[in-house]
Amino acid sequence: MDPKPKSQNPRATRSSLACLSCRSRHLKCDGKKPRCDRCSESNSQCGYAQSRRGGLDRAALAERRQRLAMTPNNRDLGHTHLKEATLQQPQYDLALYGQLDFRQERGLFDLTAVASTGDRTLQAVGAAYPVNIESDPLVASYYKTFHSCHPFVLPKSHLKMLCQDPRRHQGFAPLIAAIRLIGNIYKEREWSVPLKEAVEYSISQVFPSDPIIVQARLLYSMALFWYEYKVEAKSQMDMANRLAIDLGMFRREYAIEQGADNLVVRESWRRTWWMLYIIEAYYAGTLGTMNFQVVNIDSTVDLPCDEADYESGNIPVPKTMEDFQSREFGPKDIRFSSFAYLIGAVECAAAAISTIPTVATAEDSTFIMQAADATLDGWRLLLPPDRKQVMNAAGEVDELMFQAHLVIHV
Repeated sequence: MDPKPKSQNPRATRSSLACLSCRSRHLKCDGKKPRCDRCSESNSQCGYAQSRRGGLDRAALAERRQRLAMTPNNRDLGHTHLKEATLQQPQYDLALYGQLDFRQERGLFDLTAVASTGDRTLQAVGAAYPVNIESDPLVASYYKTFHSCHPFVLPKSHLKMLCQDPRRHQGFAPLIAAIRLIGNIYKEREWSVPLKEAVEYSISQVFPSDPIIVQARLLYSMALFWYEYKVEAKSQMDMANRLAIDLGMFRREYAIEQGADNLVVRESWRRTWWMLYIIEAYYAGTLGTMNFQVVNIDSTVDLPCDEADYESGNIPVPKTMEDFQSREFGPKDIRFSSFAYLIGAVECAAAAISTIPTVATAEDSTFIMQAADATLDGWRLLLPPDRKQVMNAAGEVDELMFQAHLVIHV
């Protein structure tokens, strides 16, 4: 039997437009409509991005461009004008995100409504961050160096698991962009303008009240602050705080509503609120600003668990701030996390700062110093033995307890 003749055009059988599902998974697609064979076999949703050529074939498109170039308004500009026009960033219909209710119990960043429309929004952010979270070097750098110091983002294994669903890509884009910006700072030891712009672009492409923006802006603010962009850092922090407050993130119920049955996601949202609390206090101490937004709110958010439990996904029943504040009179076997002691240290420092009047007499100063010392001494005296040292027997530093001691002693 004669071998099959080779095609004169090896690309002739390749689809010029793959569906969004195949494209997001980097799979070959036959481009059949309304549903490709691969999506039919896997019973997956199949949708196509709307063509930006307006339905014209290549020949008709070329003819239209030539005709436009010869019109009176465009003749002098020639192809340069048309080239610049084609390079402009397409506008995406953010009104589609009105279909999403981020306060419902559908789980974190449920983008089913958007994915089913087959619109261009899902395609637009497909390249904003790497699909393979596991192998991206900047994500790896973030988790290796930064995450243990400020552990509020989902653990890497859980983030990877959620990102495997292509319907969630849009919702995670701002967070991944901020993670990569910080990862690059550690890996390359330099500020990256393209990665900074990727953060801002990704934030602009999601629904304005998406809670993921709180995490993204918080990380972005910390990166800006690190590179001495303190005005911009404070602005990003203020926006993150306002959105968190508007969403009601200070309520105990918020983490339950957003996390649904996923205990790790619930824990991440609790940690997000408390990290806002901590970083706002850090900025106040560094910049000398006393206009607290988060610190002064009467929060009912439960306390974070131990880091080992968070990373493993074995989340215990959370303890409350009331438990922590009354630990002197509670059972001796109750153990609080390092994160909880850091929150307690920041609370003591904020309380000491808030007692300082604008104008104080010599007598006032003595009283203020005594009150501040009593508050800070109370935190130190109630430390269990294993929390008094920041390094364990294996030589590993407890980053959160290190920060807590720094707040109290400096």
